[in-house]
Amino acid sequence: MMNNKADMSPVAGLIFIIMIASFAIFLLIVGFIGNTLGTEMQERMGITNEINASFQTTITTSTITINTLWYVMFAGLLLGLIIQAMMATQYPKVMLPIFILTLIITVIIGIVLSNAYVEIYNQTELASASVFQAGIYFVMTKLPYLAVIVGLLAIIIIFTRDGSVGGSGGIVN
Repeated sequence: MMNNKADMSPVAGLIFIIMIASFAIFLLIVGFIGNTLGTEMQERMGITNEINASFQTTITTSTITINTLWYVMFAGLLLGLIIQAMMATQYPKVMLPIFILTLIITVIIGIVLSNAYVEIYNQTELASASVFQAGIYFVMTKLPYLAVIVGLLAIIIIFTRDGSVGGSGGIVN
């Protein structure tokens, strides 16, 4: 009997890299908008201490607090990728070249996304937000290396298991 469940193992690393890169770019833009909007509104409408405090909270949230979401997402996606690799269908060894090709494509896309993030990060208009995202910048500049490490880890987990976890993937014994 064939197992009809979809298995995303070959492209899971690609999805991981695209998700963390797109969320990092999104947070950079949101941080800029929140900081700029909060600062401008505080200058124009900041009449009382309560209003100033609320705008200051908006600025703090958009520049510092919201960056924590990226780390949570990064850790969650990484953990999910490792669990998926452990629970994935046991693939025959002839599938290894497909996984390696997918890893190469993931690294190339990681290079492109890393360079795109650096270019966006270095825009002078975004300096008010980028100064608070040094940790994200560090990881994003190492994105191709991260793709290799995560991809190789997933390949090792998938192809070195004994098949007792994750099912037989439609292989009839």
